[in-house]
Amino acid sequence: MMISFDSVMKTEKLAVIGLVIIIAGVLSAYLILTYGDEIFDNLTGSTETIEIGDCVDVHYTGSFENGTVFDTSYSDVANDSGIYDPTWPYGPIKTFISFNLTELSPEGYDTYYQGIEGFMEGLIGLKEGETKTLDPIPPEKAYGVYPKIGDEIVIVDPTTGDELTIVFTDIQENASMPIQYIGEYGNATTTLFCLRYDYYSVGDPYDLYYTWENATVVTKINETMFWYYTTIPEDERENFTLVENTLDGPISYWENASSVTSMNNTTIIITHTPEIDSTLSFFETIFTVVSLNDTEINVSYEDATGNLSFYTFDRTVTIERNVSQVIAETHPEEVMDEFLQYIKMVFVPDLTLSVNELAGETLYFEVEIVNIYKTSQQES
Repeated sequence: MMISFDSVMKTEKLAVIGLVIIIAGVLSAYLILTYGDEIFDNLTGSTETIEIGDCVDVHYTGSFENGTVFDTSYSDVANDSGIYDPTWPYGPIKTFISFNLTELSPEGYDTYYQGIEGFMEGLIGLKEGETKTLDPIPPEKAYGVYPKIGDEIVIVDPTTGDELTIVFTDIQENASMPIQYIGEYGNATTTLFCLRYDYYSVGDPYDLYYTWENATVVTKINETMFWYYTTIPEDERENFTLVENTLDGPISYWENASSVTSMNNTTIIITHTPEIDSTLSFFETIFTVVSLNDTEINVSYEDATGNLSFYTFDRTVTIERNVSQVIAETHPEEVMDEFLQYIKMVFVPDLTLSVNELAGETLYFEVEIVNIYKTSQQES
């Protein structure tokens, strides 16, 4: 089946699926892609030639090192090469010359898309009507390098300097599609990638409870799990305000109304003793203590209709001291393709890992410049 060079070039308008999975909550979404035009100053030509920021109509034929044509914009070449697709609209591709993957094409040129880095570099300096055989494009400047076990991706939080390392720990070919992905990708055979997300090292604090600084620390890590252990300081076990870190943000209980009432090697029991009529705010709802007994705290609140309603909180909270958490997940190749493109676009612009079907290939292109639109000279 023909591989469309045009279709795989449209990465900057990729609709990323929700594999931001573990990264969300570990790092805030930030853009650090800063390819500057000055990097490529030596590649720019005169106003008659292709420059960064221009839009170009280009005919091309792409082949592998052995001469096999894998894609072309010419229908006759596709037919002669045995890759002709009657449904494909052959003709020049529309390329926007930019090395900033988050940059959109200029207004009025919405159908122009960035190409692979080596292809765009090869176009710079060419004139309208010129033909050229581009220098061989290595995988790093084409469709990337296929991952192998042990490869790592390091993401740095620019605000804290903290690092998240993603490690490829296993790759399984000819595997069954995981059940959670069958609905989207079908029950097909795929390649599975196991990734480990290294957030912490042994001895690092783990902010599970904001009440006590460094009370919870990482104690053990293996290929798939890490363990953390909580020890409340002796002088901070009475009359404190319990603050838990949850996926929805920190939750703060009654001020100075909680104490440790039991602790052994496995659990810590915390008991709340709020005063009658004291209040507690949970997700913009105000709860007022009405009564309490040995096991429950009865509160009142105003519901969405304005009526008085009642709710019951447990008076005790049990904290497990030794807890484990999964740091490895397995994803099919179909998900990894978009995930790696997202990482490259948003976090690591020089990332070369890719599961594109052309990953690992050195590519050769013959090009013909059909039209040059000097959008680089347009006023912004």
